Order: sequence, then C-alpha cells, then structure tokens
Amino acid sequence: MLDRTKAPETYEIDAVNLQVAEVAHLDNGARLHYIKSETQPVIRLDFVFKAGKWYEDKTGESDLAAKMLFEGTVNHTAKQIADKVAFYGASFENNHGYDRSEFTLYCLSKYVKELLPLVLDVLQHPTFPEEEFNLLKRRTLQNLKVQRQKNSYLATHSFTKQIYGGEHPYIFGFDEGSLEDLTKEDLEDFYKTRYNTQGLEIFVCGAVEEDLQRHLEEEVNQLQLTETARSNSSAKSVKFEGAAEREQLVLMADSLQSSIRIGKRFPRIGHEDYHKLKVLNEILGGYFGSRLMRNIREDKGYTYGIYSVISPKEKDSLFYIGTDVNYAVTENTISEVLKEIRQLQTEEVPEEELSTVKNYMLGKFLNDINTIFDQCDRYKRIVLFDLEQEHYNNFVTTVRTITAPELKQLAQQYLSVQEFYTSIAGRKE
Repeated sequence: MLDRTKAPETYEIDAVNLQVAEVAHLDNGARLHYIKSETQPVIRLDFVFKAGKWYEDKTGESDLAAKMLFEGTVNHTAKQIADKVAFYGASFENNHGYDRSEFTLYCLSKYVKELLPLVLDVLQHPTFPEEEFNLLKRRTLQNLKVQRQKNSYLATHSFTKQIYGGEHPYIFGFDEGSLEDLTKEDLEDFYKTRYNTQGLEIFVCGAVEEDLQRHLEEEVNQLQLTETARSNSSAKSVKFEGAAEREQLVLMADSLQSSIRIGKRFPRIGHEDYHKLKVLNEILGGYFGSRLMRNIREDKGYTYGIYSVISPKEKDSLFYIGTDVNYAVTENTISEVLKEIRQLQTEEVPEEELSTVKNYMLGKFLNDINTIFDQCDRYKRIVLFDLEQEHYNNFVTTVRTITAPELKQLAQQYLSVQEFYTSIAGRKE
C-alpha cells in the first residue's frame, strides 16, 4: 500500500536519449526525417520551407502567402480542402514564423495515402483566387485593427522595433496600414521565389511502417516547385540596428493599464553560454516561483503575472521581461525589475534556490519530451537551428553542474541595465 507520509524517491538525470532520426535525401532536393513510434496509430507530417518573414520584400507577404495556399488549388476549392481533411478526422494547418513557414498534417497513419495527394496539391498547385485573396486581406486588416487596440501587442511591437530597427523582419506584428498595399501578385511572387524543394525539410513522426515510408518518398519526390535565383538567400539586406532611444512610451491616454517590455539581444541558441543563460533566466522570471513573481506579484501586488523569456530565432535571440500593471505603478515596477537584476549581479544565488530551479528545469524538460511528437520537435530544432546532436545532453549537463558564482558572472556580463531597452504601452502616473 502506498505510504503517503513519505516523499517519492528522486533520481539524478545524467543524460537524455532522444530517438535518432532516419534521413532520406530525395532527388528533388528535399529531405525526409523519420522519428518512428508504434505506440499510437497516428502520424504527423511537417513540411518546413524557408519562407518566413526574413525573406520578405514587402511586409506581410509571407504570412498571407502561406494562408492563400489553403484558399484553392488547380484540383480543389478551399471548401473541398477543408471538407476532405474533416472527413478523415485530420488536421491540416500552417504555422508561419520569422524564419520558416510550416505546413502540418495530423491524421491516423492509415489515412496518409488518402490525404497526402491533397497536401501535395496544396503545396504545388495553389491558384491564389482573387475573391479569396480580397476576403483574406480584409479579415487580416480587421484583425490587425483589433490587435492594435491591445497594450500588450503595441508594447511588444514597439519593443522589437527598438531592438532591431524599423524595417527588420524580426519585428513583432505590423504597423497600422502596413498591409494595405499588398497585392495578389505580391503573394504569388513570394510563393514562386520561396517555395521550392531545395532546402525543404519534411519531418515525419509517429507510426511509419516500411510500406508507408516507401510511399512517402515516392510521392514527395514527385513534388516539383519553381526554383529561382533567390531560393537560398534573403531577398534583401538585413541589418541589426537598435534605436538610440532606450525607453519609449506608446501613449494610450484612456488606458488604466500599462504593458511593459524590458530586454536586449542575447547570444544565439548555439552559443556556449546559451544553456547557462537559460538557468539564469529561469531564476529571474522563467517560472511561477521566480524572483520577479515573488517580488512584483506576491510582495508588491503590482500584477497578476510577470515573466522573462529567451526567444531564439535562427539568426538571433531576444531576452525580454514582460508584464501588465496598473498605470500608477509603472515606474515602480520597472525599478523593482532592475533591482532584481542588480541583485543577481552582486549576490550569489543561495544554494537552496538554485537546487529548486535545477530540479524544476530538469523535471519540466523530461515532461516536455514525453511523447513522440515532443521528441520530434526537439529533433526539428536541432536540424533547423543547425545545432550539434548533443545539444540537449549538454543542456542537462549544464543545468546539473552550473554554480552560483557562474550565474553571478553571467548576470554581470549579459544583464547590464545600461544595455536594456524599455517599451511601455499605456501611460505613466
């Protein structure tokens, strides 16, 4: 019988064993990565193109171009695409990002042969119908108008413009009116120049039997997309130029709240200090028991929540702190945030606190690789960010062995408050 008076035993995590993928190189330049598991009769296919914001000529064209692929093909209308996916109890969707655009199919493995022709038709034969484009553009503009009424949206948009400069592809969101001039021809041109099989990465995870694997390779190898001179390079020169002004206020005169963003650029994900900085971030504001939460939520009562994150992209990483507070305590909140950062620079993290954070991070990591889809996501990051295969074992080792003096030195090196940018959307007292 379970004795609930005793805590369960704990075990040290020395290493993680993520499944090694099988990789097939196709004649058309695409690569298929297989992460196999027979535990459930389901499968996920991710088609990942170098077609994110980084490659845009005009703001918004990568986002709308990806959405337009679902609006009709040579062989299917938008309704027929949706109806067929629904008939098989599947999901087919797009995840558009800063660097890549992904098209993901979830379905039972026995239905892959029925649904794969539809997926390939969407990717290869979109027609960009005029009426659907006009409807999509109107919906997008209306949604943008709604989003730009939100303090949190405006704060993050303003903050990333401070960090990267006014026209950088890593800016969050859109300026008002920035999508007005987009035409259907812009989206068609982006599709032709960015959607090609050279550099296409396809991740297949789940119940993949040998017969299905052969079928996938035969069918995907028939995928022929237009390739142009711009296929392996950015369409424009991209510079990282931060603003001279370190603090910016986006005034919302009637707002009772202010959204605050504070942060700076950080080393890229493959940098030797990246894993160590993940631990430092966790202590500062990465989980519910963090220092920012204890101070600004629990002690001061300024907010319901405050967080700090490291957001990696393929060509940069961004560290920032975010929260929403009553406008009257905006300055006080910023002062308390900076006080917590300075404390990390001047005092070593107590051993008990550091041990708690280490256990939390390792436990959360194990939970986050619990399913085959989770493991595929980790493998996908290794491929897309061009990381070494031991990336996650190095993460575990770093979390287990990092010391308080190392964290203090990292805070001094990377969290200089003079280098921070601050953006506030709302108002001050």
